[in-house]
Amino acid sequence: METDKELMNKVKVTWCCPSNIAIVKYWGKKGNQIPCNSSLSLTLSNSFTKVEAELSEKTSDEVVELSYYFEGEINEKFGQRVAKFLIDNREFFPFIEEKAITIHSSNSFPHSAGIASSASAFGAISLALLDIAYSLQGKEKDETFYTEASNLARLGSGSASRSMFAGFALWGENDQIQNSSNQHAIAIKDVHPTFQNMKDAILIIEDEPKKVSSSVGHSLMNNHPYAENRFKQANERTAELVEILKTGNMEAFIQMCESEALTLHAMMMTSMDYYLLVKPGTITAIEKLMEFRKESNVPVCFTLDAGPNVHVLYPKAYEAEVEEFINNGLRDTYKKVIFDEEGFGPTKLNS
Repeated sequence: METDKELMNKVKVTWCCPSNIAIVKYWGKKGNQIPCNSSLSLTLSNSFTKVEAELSEKTSDEVVELSYYFEGEINEKFGQRVAKFLIDNREFFPFIEEKAITIHSSNSFPHSAGIASSASAFGAISLALLDIAYSLQGKEKDETFYTEASNLARLGSGSASRSMFAGFALWGENDQIQNSSNQHAIAIKDVHPTFQNMKDAILIIEDEPKKVSSSVGHSLMNNHPYAENRFKQANERTAELVEILKTGNMEAFIQMCESEALTLHAMMMTSMDYYLLVKPGTITAIEKLMEFRKESNVPVCFTLDAGPNVHVLYPKAYEAEVEEFINNGLRDTYKKVIFDEEGFGPTKLNS
C-alpha cells in the first residue's frame, strides 16, 4: 500500500483558464490587491493559459523550490513572480515547504497580443495548485472551490479573479449588487439572450510589449486629480451594466462599453506622470467601426485594454457581417486579428 508521501509525489494536474476583457474597467488598487472600484468583464473562450503542475521531492532548502516553464523553456522572471506569490500565500499551499513544484505553462494566444495573459496565467496557476491542495486534504471541489480560486488568483493578478466564471463576471464590492466582494469575483447569471454568445475580435494594432506595466498604471491613480470621481462613476456604471445585461438594451451596452474604454485611456493621459498607449491604427479602427455601425445598423462596438489593441464586440447573430467588415474594411489598421467569443470558464484536463 502506498504511503501518503508516495501519493503526494504522484500528484499532477492540468488546468486551462481563459482570459477576460473588462467592460467596466478596474483601474486603481489599494492594500493587498483590493480594487478601488468594482468592474465587470466578459470571459473569453479561445484565449487561455494551460498549466500543468506537478509535485516532486525537494532537492534544496529554499522556502519554495519552483521550476517554471513557459512554452517549454525556463522563464526565470515570471517564475520569480510566481514563487513570491506562493510564499506570500503559503496558507493556501500546505505542501510547498515539503515538495518541489514544477509548472509547465503555455498560451493559446501570442505573447503581447493585447490579451490579459497575467489574468489567465494566475487563474490557471491558482486552479492547479488549489486543486492539488484539495486533493491532498481529501476535500471535494464544489462551487466554493471556484470562489476560493478567484480569491487566490486575485492576489496574483486582480483581473484574474474574474476568469473563474463563465460569461460575465463582476469583481469588487458594490453597495447596489448583492454578494459582490473585493476578495473574489461573482458570476452574473441573469443575462438577457441578446448578450449571450457574444463575440470578441481582437485587432492586434501593435504586438510589442507594453511600455507601462499594469502595476505602474494602477499606482498612478493614487494621486490622480480625478480618481475619486472615477471610482464613483465606475461603481455606478457597474450597477447600471448589471441591469443592462438583464434587459437586453444593446444601445445602452454599446454606449457604456465605448465610454469606459475611452475613460480608461483618459485616466492614463491625465495622470501626473501621463502616458499615451493608443496608436494611429487604434484611432483609425475606432473611427471606421463607428462609421460602419452608423451606416449598417449592426450592433457592434469597441473596447480597449491598457494598450493600443482594439476588442470588437458583437452578438453572434451578426458574425458574418462584422467579420467581413473586419477582414476588408479594417484590414489596413491591424497586424493580425484573433477571433474569440464568450467562454464557459476554466476546465480541468486529464494529466
